[in-house]
Amino acid sequence: MHSPTSTTQTGNGQESLNQGDSQEQQNRILVNMLFARFKAIYTHKFASAYSTPDEVKLAKREWSIAIKGFQEPLLAYAVERAKETYAWPPTISEFLNLINTAYKVYGLINPRNAYMEACRCRMNPLEFRWSHPAIYFAGSKVGWYFLRTEEESKTWPVFEKAYLEQVQAVISGKLLTLPKVQQIENKQEDLLVTLIPKLVKETGLSESKAAALLYYTKKTVGTSVRASYRMKSITELESLGFDIDLPS
Repeated sequence: MHSPTSTTQTGNGQESLNQGDSQEQQNRILVNMLFARFKAIYTHKFASAYSTPDEVKLAKREWSIAIKGFQEPLLAYAVERAKETYAWPPTISEFLNLINTAYKVYGLINPRNAYMEACRCRMNPLEFRWSHPAIYFAGSKVGWYFLRTEEESKTWPVFEKAYLEQVQAVISGKLLTLPKVQQIENKQEDLLVTLIPKLVKETGLSESKAAALLYYTKKTVGTSVRASYRMKSITELESLGFDIDLPS
């Protein structure tokens, strides 16, 4: 009989596998769409570039890797620009450059620069003048505390995915407007920015442990849930030999 733990792990693995298969299938559909558009636009010029089925297969594999993460609206925009720009089918490099021009047309910046901007402004995101609201909403989805405390190897892939989702929304016609009033969630995160370093200094505990003890601050002020979590944290600190009255 499998243990509950092994059952959960198997389930999560299967879910991840299914999600990966779905993404690969979607990528294949987009590559086939690109090749069909290029064939219709460039006719014999495109056909002459790939003279055998094996060459087509290899080319599709390379294009699939190149366009991974980009959704149909952005690719369709680049195809239209390719039609206007190139007399012959574009190379992968040329096509990616056309995708980059799409960012400029919509007032966006590329994912890497967006990430750097989000990292610079992660302390007070609502007080910063963003180059585009898409960066703010991507950062909010990822979590400003996550961006502040985790390494780039963890935050960059998550942010890139979130930002590309916002890019697709903008290109599809969604209007993004920055909130004018600071939300409770941001106030709670601002409180954590102050409390975590203080608790680390007073106890010598790691930042991750301090963050766990201060998790209760994410709960609504005045609720029994927040009070319960706070008491558990105080009790745990006492068991570690610290007499600290955490703020309510």
